[in-house]
Amino acid sequence: RPLPTTERSTRLMLCTSSSLARPVSTNVLGRRSHASAGGRATTTLRRLRVSRTIAMATATLPAAPSWDELKSAAAGTETGMKIAAEEELRAKGEGPAHVKAKLRLFGAKEEDVRLTFYRDHAGWCPYCQKVWMMIEEKKIPCRIERINMRSYGDKPDWFLKKVPSGLLPVIELDGEMMTESLVIMQVLEREFLDIPMLPEGQFERANTLLRLERQLFSDWCGLVFRPSMPGPFGGGGRKTFEETFDKVDAALGEMDGPWFLGGDTPSIVDLQYVSHIERMNASCLYWKGMNLRGQERWANIEKWFLAFEERPSYKACKSDYYTHVMDIPPQYGPGYSDSGKEVEDAQRAIDGDTTWVLPVNLSANDLEPTPDSMNASDEAARHEAAYMLTANAKAITKFACRGKGEKGAKKFGAPLADPYAVPNLNYESKVDELLRVTASLLLDGTAEPSGGKTSQDGADVAKCLAYLRDRIGVPRDMSYPAAMQLRAHLNYVMDAV
Repeated sequence: RPLPTTERSTRLMLCTSSSLARPVSTNVLGRRSHASAGGRATTTLRRLRVSRTIAMATATLPAAPSWDELKSAAAGTETGMKIAAEEELRAKGEGPAHVKAKLRLFGAKEEDVRLTFYRDHAGWCPYCQKVWMMIEEKKIPCRIERINMRSYGDKPDWFLKKVPSGLLPVIELDGEMMTESLVIMQVLEREFLDIPMLPEGQFERANTLLRLERQLFSDWCGLVFRPSMPGPFGGGGRKTFEETFDKVDAALGEMDGPWFLGGDTPSIVDLQYVSHIERMNASCLYWKGMNLRGQERWANIEKWFLAFEERPSYKACKSDYYTHVMDIPPQYGPGYSDSGKEVEDAQRAIDGDTTWVLPVNLSANDLEPTPDSMNASDEAARHEAAYMLTANAKAITKFACRGKGEKGAKKFGAPLADPYAVPNLNYESKVDELLRVTASLLLDGTAEPSGGKTSQDGADVAKCLAYLRDRIGVPRDMSYPAAMQLRAHLNYVMDAV
């Protein structure tokens, strides 16, 4: 599947509700709003290897074991066993938060679940993300239905019968349908009281901060989605955004802890901010060369972000910069690039020119920082990627063959989306072979920095691997460290054909 997007396909559409209402006794469920870790594979794989090699134009790749052997080896790693155990728990509605979860019980009985949450398929919608995190933080038992975004494919008829507008997020609570993320969050806060996320006596501060969030959102749009003005009067968008970002940082500095409303855990206000600041981190760097992370000027925002990156609810839904710069334009319109070395360096890094190479070394000091809390080890990341690749190998192979296939007759807004594309199965055998090589290299960790370059004879099959590589999305397919390992290993194999 190509990269999905969020539901805000109309350019610069603003959230219609920007403040919290005080709790009231009347039932508001009928309100309608039509807005929207690895260990043992090294020795295992070396035993599986045979002496044959695949002759390539510029290098020699090892022959790969069968998919069955690779799948068994991936499942036998420490990371593979951990993933499998989590999948087993997830099927029962338990375990850690995950993008593919369909049921969350938190110890409750399934027959007592009152809530169904409809969100975007890949976990990239900023408005769905807020609600998703709130459900996890408040431990609200729910069923989850994942729905295609308009920019990436057709929505199911059964969903459109329930929600004719097709917009997300949506909840169904005790049979009542409701849209608009902030309204949903207020209702969840009122209906599920065990873990409060809006402290008593904080309504005025919360509403002031929510208005500031809308100002920040507007200034971000003015900075990224409009061309910068040249000459001595240019740069106003950047200055305005930075000044508002200063105000956000100052507001966080007014509290002892990392959160906007104080306390030990995030509030509704924190959730309202984090999904868009996550996207600001990616887009401001990519299109404007502005690095918002790790800056002393915004030290309180950095402390706040690091606190989020420790929380399981956020780890499960956080995306990466590449995914965001692909999914942001279908939501808000095209980003406008500034010129200069900072922009060029950032775009080369996020597009993978300088980063999707071996060895993959992720750290908290990168342009896209990876804190230790989200970066177990290189081996764990490789084994996660291998597990995901081997678990769905046949479908992934056919999907990659779209790189030399026919484009679908029906078009969608996102540039990488083509759900009706027809794969060219003349390449299936060769793609299958090279993906098995990729999986084996991920498992044994023997791939070294590439010294080769794709040959003329290998160019066509390399297009198939590139098609797959460019559509590896976070968090839909795997974690960011695993995605970086898979992208880099695919490039290594492409350089050898």
